[in-house]
Amino acid sequence: MSLPYLGGKLPKKTKFNHFFDSDTDSSLRDKFHGLCLLYPWLLEDKFGFTQNPQRFMTQSCGDDPWRILFFGPLFLGAFGSLLIVISIFSQLLPSDIEGETFPWWIWYTTIIWNISVLNLLPIFKRIAPPNLAYFDRKTRKVGYTFDIPGCTERDEFGNCCFPWREIECNVAKITTSQHGAQAYAPFISHEHSFFQYKNTEMTIVVTENAQDPIYCLLFWEELVRFMDNKKPLPDVPRYEAVRHLDPVTAEYDVAQAKAGNPRPEVYWRDMSFEQQEEIYKELLEECFELDWFNLEPRDEITAPWQRWTPKPELKDTLNWKYKAKRLAWQLGCGFP
Repeated sequence: MSLPYLGGKLPKKTKFNHFFDSDTDSSLRDKFHGLCLLYPWLLEDKFGFTQNPQRFMTQSCGDDPWRILFFGPLFLGAFGSLLIVISIFSQLLPSDIEGETFPWWIWYTTIIWNISVLNLLPIFKRIAPPNLAYFDRKTRKVGYTFDIPGCTERDEFGNCCFPWREIECNVAKITTSQHGAQAYAPFISHEHSFFQYKNTEMTIVVTENAQDPIYCLLFWEELVRFMDNKKPLPDVPRYEAVRHLDPVTAEYDVAQAKAGNPRPEVYWRDMSFEQQEEIYKELLEECFELDWFNLEPRDEITAPWQRWTPKPELKDTLNWKYKAKRLAWQLGCGFP
């Protein structure tokens, strides 16, 4: 599939307008930290960007060293767990080697590594936080937590910032691994990045294996729509708990209620992550079937409760199954 403006600057407009991204219920993670003793440090946010999703959308640079610092140890831990599984199966198979001993050292090394990574990641995040660009819906500014040479404007946090109108997005293919695998990725930068503000260039990882540029377009549409502060926030899981904190969205919800179409106070939060993933796949299939060359802008889904019914019985609860699954992730690859 190709896009009519692929290879050039993406326009700041939306066509698909069926915004959606799955969002896990963080309350269970906050109640049960498992083996991650310093888990609260992972939640610390110097400026409050993550605590205010109704105002800020943050993006980390795809080639930020923090990604290697975070995903590298997790990959090694997962590889060690794979060796453990292989060693177990090898013991079940007949062997010609007499007196072959079970490689317990793989178990010890992997478990110690994963538990160490699990508790060191929060420390690394505190000492060397990732480089972020944050998109401020309230002020329609784009700020950076790192230095931009030549930047003169500062926001309320003392960080360099630029007007949203000066930010642009382009899509290109990038090499994602040492084996030469390629994927599409959006590049966000200041319109004068080539000559003046090169440090604003950010490669955004929309998926780890985006073989179709449509993922880049959907990401950009979501960002463009978020920064349109004349419209209420899209009705998606990410914003449900904070809709009342955005003035335009709160006013819209009140008006809808008076018009006889009240929004349920809790809708997405009654839905399991698995059910949300099914909705995401459903909308993604619709997106791939569209003719983007001749597509007229579609209407947004403003009353999702009329289309999908939550199944609260599928939601995770803080029971032994959830705790066992969380511990398995932590012991299996060091994921907090």
